Amino acid sequence: MIGPTVSSLLPLISMFRHFVWMYWLVISPLFLCHCLADEGGRIETGASTIADEYPLDWSGVGDQANQLRVSQRDGVVSFVALGNDPYFRFELPRLPATERDWILELEYFCPDGIRGIQWRSGRGIHRPAATALPSMPSAEGWTKYSFSLNALAPDVIGSDAEVPVRIDWGSRSGVQLQVRGVVVRPMNDVELRQRDEAAQRQLQKTALAERINDYRSRHWPAKTDSIDFDGERIQVAGTLSPSTVVRSAFLIARHPDSVSADPPTTAELSQRWPVTIDQDGRRWTARIDSPVGSSWLDAGVRFQLFQQTDNATTSTPTPISAARYRDLNPDAAVPPAKTLSAAKGLTCITSRFSPDQLRALGIQHASVNIVVSGLVSETARPGWEPFDIKGRTWWSNQSRLRQQDRDIRTATDAGAVVAGILLIPTSSRGRSPIAHPESTDAGTYAMPNLTDSQAVARYVAALHLLGQRYSGLHPEHGRVDHWIVHNEVDYGWQWTNMGEQPLEIFLDHYVRSIRLVDAATRPFNPHARAFISLTHRWNTTDNQHWKTYAPKAMLERLIQDSRLEGDFPWGVAYHPYPQSLWKADFWNDTQVSDDLETRLITIKNLQVLDRFMHLPTSRTVDGSVRPVICSEQGFHADEDDPKQLRTQAAALLLTWKKLRQCPSIIAFDYHRPSDHPDEGGLRLGLRGLPSQANPLGAEKPAWDVFSAIGTDREAEMIRRYQSEWEGDVGE
Repeated sequence: MIGPTVSSLLPLISMFRHFVWMYWLVISPLFLCHCLADEGGRIETGASTIADEYPLDWSGVGDQANQLRVSQRDGVVSFVALGNDPYFRFELPRLPATERDWILELEYFCPDGIRGIQWRSGRGIHRPAATALPSMPSAEGWTKYSFSLNALAPDVIGSDAEVPVRIDWGSRSGVQLQVRGVVVRPMNDVELRQRDEAAQRQLQKTALAERINDYRSRHWPAKTDSIDFDGERIQVAGTLSPSTVVRSAFLIARHPDSVSADPPTTAELSQRWPVTIDQDGRRWTARIDSPVGSSWLDAGVRFQLFQQTDNATTSTPTPISAARYRDLNPDAAVPPAKTLSAAKGLTCITSRFSPDQLRALGIQHASVNIVVSGLVSETARPGWEPFDIKGRTWWSNQSRLRQQDRDIRTATDAGAVVAGILLIPTSSRGRSPIAHPESTDAGTYAMPNLTDSQAVARYVAALHLLGQRYSGLHPEHGRVDHWIVHNEVDYGWQWTNMGEQPLEIFLDHYVRSIRLVDAATRPFNPHARAFISLTHRWNTTDNQHWKTYAPKAMLERLIQDSRLEGDFPWGVAYHPYPQSLWKADFWNDTQVSDDLETRLITIKNLQVLDRFMHLPTSRTVDGSVRPVICSEQGFHADEDDPKQLRTQAAALLLTWKKLRQCPSIIAFDYHRPSDHPDEGGLRLGLRGLPSQANPLGAEKPAWDVFSAIGTDREAEMIRRYQSEWEGDVGE
């Protein structure tokens, strides 16, 4: 699905292949060093000598620009974005293949900064998928910007002619950018060393991915069946396979900042609990006394069985079981939320809507963005309130929480079951302490940092605060029952950025994060459930290497990991947008099929996702079907285009007809209530763009249709709009 597996490649790699691979691996694209190529020198390639740089003149690109005003003065080229789709074209000179990567470098001045920069090159540059370039952090002085053409656009190297290039400058109108000194040059010695170090890190990641695959596929001689806490002690019990003879077995607690497939850390090995094996040699038990206040009850802790080899003083103990998470049996006095089936919902709920407006629409479900970073502090701050977790004091951001209360209460007071989407925004001005250390601002949001204990503690403190506050035990704050863990993780590079990672490493990290959310929320609300967020790219094969992944593969691995390390009640938050976000007529989608190998899952073939969720292998250990929320998807319609408005309204009606045939889908959150000016020109709202005269935007026909769904008026609406899809979609 995503090319050869790591396990199939590693045995074939000889020392020579290691060298070649190291040389050609994709490296970190953004070099922030301020070193120039050797002054006055030329680069020796072994066979010939090439120029040390090729200057690029962008002063005339205004003739090949879209929504850009371009001017030039004293060697400085100025760009002003005139719309939300600014781009220009230029010709790249012929670049010979060399030992060193070619670097495109410039200096820029841009107080606003630019994100979402894209590169297209070669023939037909209007059609191929774009390559994401590094973002330009805000710069109020002249700042260097550079990236490797070999890594990001290898098609431009070794061409026998000039290569046409198109660069898209984000999606914000009004941004002003100045550039100077635009050149293409071979990388200098500092960058060459960085490339080699990056290649070594790539090899280390490949080896870790192989260990994770081995851990997941191994036939373990021992199994952990249960881990229970009775208020005084932790009781662990398991079984041994018939052919297994165990000596000196002991239990170790694995912490959330460690990878189960790696050997335990020195700190983890410092505490061991002996294991008792029954007379038949088939059952084993272990007991951890007085765990209250210890780290053994912390969220994300799992237990693993080990056996010491004969040379106990020098050898690392051998794992004989997979790690397993503690069973949670919460008994908080919170009644369950109402049962949902194909419920109407909305995204982006804020207090600008009144509960009465949402009730009039018939909303039963709603999703609210929750920014996790900046919620807690390890030290006191003005206006922040202290709270304790296991004897440690943290401080909470009260102004942020009060705003969050208003949004969640709006939906709760309207009678909706609320989903909170947990987000960690990236920033060009500095990484949040809870953002993954390899995350870059190429992504809108980051994966949490689960690489060290302090970062984990901050993240867990924020989750604990949210889980307790919105458990339902404090009605004045509102209630959250569904916790959507990050955003569109299969498209991680943009929406849950963790840097470039193999699927195995990315998902291992993500699984630890979603389990932390489960462990921090369910003790306060036994009915809380965590959801994995995925795009419509179900089984797509055009993934960016170590940046994006197929949702089907991620779900299959999450299911396997849940069986391996202990099941927990997670669900799926799917985004079945149409094949093209610009076309609401999903019934005309062509990249879908009615089978589990379909490239995309849109509304047209939504039954495929429901079928997958009903597979015996997809269910929970007790046979229950895991729930699905269609938590973000909308239909584009410009409010000045009557045809698009009619198609949008029809799409809503056909969507609910499909939803009612998919019992695993409990809710559909339409994205969004009103059009937004910063969504790249998309007009997905049920209402138009907000204005001073109409803060919610003018109603589109879709608003009335949406309110009619599930009422006596729905049949009337179907008669009015069904000609849009009749004859184009099978039943």
